[in-house]
Amino acid sequence: MFASIRHIAVMTENWNREAKFYQTIFGMKKITNGMTDEKGEYNKERGHLSDGVIGLALLQRQPGFKAGFDHFGFAVESVDLVRERIKQSYPEIFIAESPGHVPFAGLRSHDPDGNQYDLSQKGMANVREGYVEFGWEQPRWINHIAIRSARPGHIAEFYQKVFDLQPVEGLSGDNSYYLTDGKVGLAIRPWNMVTHRALYAGLEHFGFKVDSLEQTNKDLEALAAAHPESAPRKVGVGREGERHRKNLESCKLCKQGLSDPDGVLLDLTD
Repeated sequence: MFASIRHIAVMTENWNREAKFYQTIFGMKKITNGMTDEKGEYNKERGHLSDGVIGLALLQRQPGFKAGFDHFGFAVESVDLVRERIKQSYPEIFIAESPGHVPFAGLRSHDPDGNQYDLSQKGMANVREGYVEFGWEQPRWINHIAIRSARPGHIAEFYQKVFDLQPVEGLSGDNSYYLTDGKVGLAIRPWNMVTHRALYAGLEHFGFKVDSLEQTNKDLEALAAAHPESAPRKVGVGREGERHRKNLESCKLCKQGLSDPDGVLLDLTD
């Protein structure tokens, strides 16, 4: 494929408890060395995590930044071709240079709804450490990202035109668009003020394919008992909780919804 989804970033003030969750439950491993911590210092003990394909950056949230699912990223065969396609079909979209310390991507851009993504290409100066090559296969891995949009068809068309993502066969009927890079899916799902009261449009959740839902739930219970600060959070609580849980689990790539210790929405399937 022309493009591969290789990166997810979450803004957090709790790197340790978040990392414990993703490493313990999903077997993610550290692939970079050093990140800024809550003191603003370079902490060599921190780093991006990976499932072997997608790097997960648990970034220190700074004042003014929203917590949670912040952006994702593509590795592409040619950033010049991406620039050309965007210039031709979406001239209002801006492509910016990434800071030099970013280990995955040299560029940052956005879709027509403003959802931000990184752009990487093999050989770029920024691409280093565990992002240089695909890593490994493991039984629990990130199999999709989901976006909510008031105009899902328009956003799906963007990702198809610019990144050559392809429709997933057999998934239709819920007014969503399910695309894939050949391994990882991008679900673009409808949003409106009635069904998503108190939730914003934009990046909604990412999901894991696991070897066994039963065993994964046992592992979640064990983690909660041993390290309660890293326990997952239930989605179906509060006045709008059950509505949100049903919306999350209506994703056709999902069987079970939950959230990480920070409240980032996740789903599981086997």
